[in-house]
Amino acid sequence: MPNKTLSGLIAAPHTPFHPHGNVRYETIERQAQLLSNNGVSGAFICGTTGEGASLTTEERMRVAERWREVQPEGFVTVVHVGHTSLGEASALARHAQEIGADAMAAVPPFYYKPPTVDALVAACAEIAAAAPQTPFYYYHIPGMTGVHFSMRAFLEAAADRIPTLAGIKYSDGDLMDFGR
Repeated sequence: MPNKTLSGLIAAPHTPFHPHGNVRYETIERQAQLLSNNGVSGAFICGTTGEGASLTTEERMRVAERWREVQPEGFVTVVHVGHTSLGEASALARHAQEIGADAMAAVPPFYYKPPTVDALVAACAEIAAAAPQTPFYYYHIPGMTGVHFSMRAFLEAAADRIPTLAGIKYSDGDLMDFGR
């Protein structure tokens, strides 16, 4: 696994669309350059702001490919690979590794939610195993997923089960949990 540590501001850009609803891939280069020119060190793509849940798997793959193609020197790309289907999430994770993403992150399946912390860890471990050379971040956003567990409990349970676990993208207002 690469030893790259994320640092600095990682922005979550929107995915650009044409007025008729197709992804506007040609705009991504301008987005990357603008972020880099303004001191942003990377992009977290296809997450909530990037409307990943509204895109097809093929569109998500093409968005990720485009970000990697135009990624400025020293800039990092973190690809959100979470999906309601573990199979699709694993395919997105494999693809992220194949294109050389600097890291990946995933929300858990959020339609049929993991009922326990162990089930959450198992889902994340399956996704992370599909890309064993890419750092994995759990994307904790219970306001969107409805998956509410202590992140300390998650980290304790995941420490030995997800070798590529690099951290958590913490998007929750529970400051007690965050502090722990």
